[in-house]
Amino acid sequence: MLVLRAHHLLCIQGYEGNGYSFKFTKNMDRVVNTLSDNTYIKIVTAVDDICEKCPHELKNDTCKSQEKVFEFDIKVLNELKLIVNRTYLYKDILNSIRENLSYEKFQEICGSCQWFHYGYCKNGIFGNSGYMK
Repeated sequence: MLVLRAHHLLCIQGYEGNGYSFKFTKNMDRVVNTLSDNTYIKIVTAVDDICEKCPHELKNDTCKSQEKVFEFDIKVLNELKLIVNRTYLYKDILNSIRENLSYEKFQEICGSCQWFHYGYCKNGIFGNSGYMK
Protein backbone atom coordinates (compact mmCIF):
# COMPACT_ATOMS: atom_id res chain seq x y z
CA MET A 1 0.00 0.00 0.00
CA LEU A 2 1.17 3.51 -0.82
CA VAL A 3 0.54 6.54 1.37
CA LEU A 4 -0.07 9.68 -0.70
CA ARG A 5 -1.01 13.29 -0.01
CA ALA A 6 -4.25 14.15 -1.78
CA HIS A 7 -2.66 16.67 -4.13
CA HIS A 8 0.01 14.17 -5.17
CA LEU A 9 -2.78 12.21 -6.86
CA LEU A 10 -2.79 14.97 -9.50
CA CYS A 11 0.99 15.45 -9.58
CA ILE A 12 1.67 11.83 -10.49
CA GLN A 13 -0.66 11.96 -13.49
CA GLY A 14 1.79 14.08 -15.44
CA TYR A 15 5.07 13.01 -13.90
CA GLU A 16 7.85 12.97 -16.50
CA GLY A 17 10.97 12.23 -14.48
CA ASN A 18 11.68 15.73 -13.18
CA GLY A 19 11.94 16.74 -9.56
CA TYR A 20 13.68 18.70 -6.84
CA SER A 21 16.76 16.45 -6.66
CA PHE A 22 18.15 13.13 -7.88
CA LYS A 23 17.00 11.35 -4.69
CA PHE A 24 13.53 12.86 -4.99
CA THR A 25 13.22 11.87 -8.66
CA LYS A 26 14.43 8.33 -8.01
CA ASN A 27 11.85 7.95 -5.22
CA MET A 28 9.10 9.47 -7.38
CA ASP A 29 10.01 6.97 -10.14
CA ARG A 30 9.60 4.16 -7.60
CA VAL A 31 6.19 5.42 -6.45
CA VAL A 32 4.86 5.98 -9.98
CA ASN A 33 6.16 2.62 -11.19
CA THR A 34 4.44 0.89 -8.25
CA LEU A 35 1.01 2.15 -9.33
CA SER A 36 -1.45 -0.19 -11.00
CA ASP A 37 -5.24 -0.31 -11.02
CA ASN A 38 -5.21 -2.58 -7.99
CA THR A 39 -2.70 -0.66 -5.88
CA TYR A 40 -4.10 0.40 -2.51
CA ILE A 41 -3.50 4.04 -1.61
CA LYS A 42 -4.10 5.64 1.76
CA ILE A 43 -4.90 9.34 1.31
CA VAL A 44 -3.30 11.76 3.79
CA THR A 45 -2.71 15.49 4.28
CA ALA A 46 0.76 15.07 5.74
CA VAL A 47 4.18 13.83 4.67
CA ASP A 48 3.77 10.77 2.43
CA ASP A 49 5.77 8.25 0.37
CA ILE A 50 6.65 10.93 -2.20
CA CYS A 51 7.76 13.45 0.44
CA GLU A 52 10.13 10.84 1.85
CA LYS A 53 13.03 12.12 -0.29
CA CYS A 54 11.93 15.73 -0.78
CA PRO A 55 14.55 18.30 0.21
CA HIS A 56 11.72 20.45 1.67
CA GLU A 57 10.64 17.86 4.27
CA LEU A 58 11.60 18.84 7.79
CA LYS A 59 12.77 16.38 10.40
CA ASN A 60 9.51 16.40 12.37
CA ASP A 61 7.59 15.01 9.37
CA THR A 62 6.32 18.41 8.37
CA CYS A 63 6.76 20.08 5.00
CA LYS A 64 8.37 23.52 4.85
CA SER A 65 5.38 24.58 2.75
CA GLN A 66 2.83 22.74 4.90
CA GLU A 67 0.16 25.46 4.81
CA LYS A 68 0.30 25.81 1.03
CA VAL A 69 0.31 22.08 0.25
CA PHE A 70 -2.38 21.44 2.87
CA GLU A 71 -4.62 23.85 0.93
CA PHE A 72 -3.90 21.86 -2.26
CA ASP A 73 -4.78 18.66 -0.38
CA ILE A 74 -8.10 20.00 0.93
CA LYS A 75 -9.14 21.25 -2.50
CA VAL A 76 -8.32 17.89 -4.09
CA LEU A 77 -10.19 15.99 -1.37
CA ASN A 78 -13.25 18.17 -1.93
CA GLU A 79 -13.21 18.04 -5.74
CA LEU A 80 -12.52 14.32 -5.99
CA LYS A 81 -14.89 13.48 -3.14
CA LEU A 82 -12.23 11.56 -1.23
CA ILE A 83 -11.85 11.16 2.53
CA VAL A 84 -8.57 11.69 4.35
CA ASN A 85 -7.04 8.60 6.00
CA ARG A 86 -9.22 6.31 3.92
CA THR A 87 -7.72 3.66 1.62
CA TYR A 88 -8.76 3.47 -2.04
CA LEU A 89 -7.89 1.38 -5.06
CA TYR A 90 -5.90 3.44 -7.54
CA LYS A 91 -8.40 2.64 -10.31
CA ASP A 92 -11.16 4.20 -8.19
CA ILE A 93 -9.07 7.34 -7.70
CA LEU A 94 -8.52 7.56 -11.46
CA ASN A 95 -12.28 7.25 -11.98
CA SER A 96 -12.87 10.02 -9.47
CA ILE A 97 -10.42 12.28 -11.31
CA ARG A 98 -12.22 11.61 -14.60
CA GLU A 99 -15.68 12.12 -13.10
CA ASN A 100 -15.05 15.15 -10.91
CA LEU A 101 -12.16 17.23 -12.22
CA SER A 102 -12.68 19.83 -14.92
CA TYR A 103 -9.81 21.83 -16.36
CA GLU A 104 -11.18 24.93 -14.62
CA LYS A 105 -11.20 23.15 -11.24
CA PHE A 106 -7.70 21.86 -11.91
CA GLN A 107 -6.47 25.42 -12.58
CA GLU A 108 -8.16 26.60 -9.39
CA ILE A 109 -6.52 23.86 -7.32
CA CYS A 110 -3.04 23.84 -8.84
CA GLY A 111 -2.59 27.29 -10.38
CA SER A 112 -0.29 28.54 -7.60
CA CYS A 113 1.97 25.46 -7.69
CA GLN A 114 5.53 26.12 -8.82
CA TRP A 115 5.25 23.20 -11.28
CA PHE A 116 1.97 24.37 -12.84
CA HIS A 117 3.51 26.49 -15.60
CA TYR A 118 5.45 23.50 -16.94
CA GLY A 119 2.16 21.84 -17.91
CA TYR A 120 3.20 18.31 -16.92
CA CYS A 121 0.17 17.61 -14.73
CA LYS A 122 -2.22 19.33 -17.13
CA ASN A 123 -0.93 17.26 -20.04
CA GLY A 124 -1.03 14.07 -17.97
CA ILE A 125 -4.64 14.61 -16.96
CA PHE A 126 -6.11 16.50 -19.90
CA GLY A 127 -3.64 16.22 -22.77
CA ASN A 128 -2.79 19.34 -24.73
CA SER A 129 -6.42 20.15 -25.45
CA GLY A 130 -7.53 20.97 -21.90
CA TYR A 131 -10.12 18.17 -22.08
CA MET A 132 -9.99 14.96 -20.07
CA LYS A 133 -8.08 12.16 -21.75
